[in-house]
Amino acid sequence: MTFLQFKKIARWSGLRAALLGAMVLVTLLFTEFLKGGIIYAVAAYAILNGVLGIVDFLSGRGKEEKHIAYLNLFVVLAVIIFGILSIVYFRYLISILPVFLGGLLLFESVVYFVAALCVKCRLKALIVILSLLVGAGGVILVIFTFGFGGLPPLVKILSSLLFLSCITELLIGLTYKNINDNGGTV
Repeated sequence: MTFLQFKKIARWSGLRAALLGAMVLVTLLFTEFLKGGIIYAVAAYAILNGVLGIVDFLSGRGKEEKHIAYLNLFVVLAVIIFGILSIVYFRYLISILPVFLGGLLLFESVVYFVAALCVKCRLKALIVILSLLVGAGGVILVIFTFGFGGLPPLVKILSSLLFLSCITELLIGLTYKNINDNGGTV
């Protein structure tokens, strides 16, 4: 069962890494991206992850226990609803941008941590460390809400955290590829 959970996380990691890498470049090159465009990018990222989760649900029918499959479907639908609500409540989210982004990075770090716990390989320790760094960075972004910094430090911190997330996604994908090449042993 843990391999199936890891597979759900790792299957589309290359695509997610490419999207995170693109967000890093856009954030560094265009700081005004943080004044509005980032909300739409996060919403699109969430909706895309939800759609990919539905594809996994439909392609994985019968391979896992029924209650696990429906729990995964519930989470996927919640992610899609989150993406839609992010677009709808754009004006409110932009006013609490560091809290919003910090919370998302905390959530993402938990997903990475779970993925790392599901495998037994040499990269496990590195993925755990990177997931903890992303989580700590999420906390730092939340602290920015209380008047510290401004836009230039926020750009640097966010782009660094997105880069760490990109690397973590690539490592998870590499681990998944190695597992598939070795016959499915975790």
